[in-house]
Formats: sequence, C-alpha cells, structure tokens
Amino acid sequence: MRTQAAFFDLDNTLIDGSSVYYFIKGMIKHGEITRRNLARIAYDQYRFQRKKTESENAISHATKKLLEFAKDKPQKHLVELCQKVVDDFLPRVLIPAMRTKIEEHKALGHDTWIITASPIELARIVAADLKMTGAFGSAGEVINGKYSGKLPEGAMHGMRKAQTIHELAQEKGYDLSSSFAYSDSVNDLPLLVSVGNPHIVNPNKELTIIANKNKWPILVK
Repeated sequence: MRTQAAFFDLDNTLIDGSSVYYFIKGMIKHGEITRRNLARIAYDQYRFQRKKTESENAISHATKKLLEFAKDKPQKHLVELCQKVVDDFLPRVLIPAMRTKIEEHKALGHDTWIITASPIELARIVAADLKMTGAFGSAGEVINGKYSGKLPEGAMHGMRKAQTIHELAQEKGYDLSSSFAYSDSVNDLPLLVSVGNPHIVNPNKELTIIANKNKWPILVK
C-alpha cells in the first residue's frame, strides 16, 4: 500500500530565521568561535529574513564558515555541540503553526521529513526533537571520524531536494501525487512541484504570485 509523506523546509518554514545563524551564535556561547566571526553571518541572516529566500551566495558563505570551523574536528564533537545548541534555540524559534502541521500529519499516519540546505547534523537533531521521521541536509565529508572541510555533494538545495524526495519515495513507497511539501523559498519550486499538495509558508512577493497563480495554500505565521 502506497503511503503519504510531508516534507518540510527548515529555515523560515519550520523555524523563524536561519538555523545556521542560530548554530553559530550557539558556538559563540559555548566558546567555540569569537563574536567577530558572527558579523558577516548576521548580515546574511538579516538579508535572508528580509527577502525570505536563500541566495546561493548566502548558503555558500554559511557553509564555508561551518566547514572552516569543522575541519579536522571529530564528528562526535560537532554532533554533541549541535544537540546543545538545538535544545537552546528550537523552543524559541519553532513556528507554532508549523508544529501543529507536523502533529496533524503524524496523526494522519503520514511520515514527516525535514529537507534543508542546513547541515544534516542540525536537521537530524531538530527532526528527532520534534519526533519526525527523519531529515536530509547538506553533508560535510567525514574521514576517519573527522571532518575534511569539504562538501562533496554540495548543498541540499534546489533540484537536489526534488531528487532526494523522489529517491525516498521509491525506497519507502510514498505516493508523491498525494504527499505534501512546505517551504518559504522560490528556490524550492522543484520540491514543491514534486508533490500533489504544495504549501507555501511566509512567502516573499515572487513566491506569493506563483502560489496564487497555482492556487497553492499560503500559510502565514
């Protein structure tokens, strides 16, 4: 029997703002980096929230900074740090209406997944904390238990999100024509058009026009 699933973007969809930004603030709190490292990423966060979209430059910069931090560090250390940081920021920035949506889907027996350009370590912890099925995100290369500083498959962004859910649907038997996707970003159009029930969350003007043209539901926090 084919089943249904719900796929959620993370930044500005499930949470208010950028998970990478909150993670870097958490690293400062735990003494991993200095406040000086926060300046450029704070600007990216401001621009991200104003435009309600993910530019390739912003993603590349944030990913680069995290890879610089992670290089030669044990994966176990970063995962433990992620757990501490997520436990701190998630209750404050999780959008209540989206938590309700997750619970509604679970009550209907739907699997629930996070699909995000943010680091997979962050995504998996958020998904676990929300008791979701799982998560996919950008994955840094790990060699002998340590990060190499490389992102061999690139960011989980644009077409990669669509490809990921199609592969997942084949593996799990999901019927994408009756499944759901939630995102705030025009860059996630490949994800949104891959399912029969796309939902737009807190969109910018461009995505609002597209949503209205296609009669897609628009959710506002």
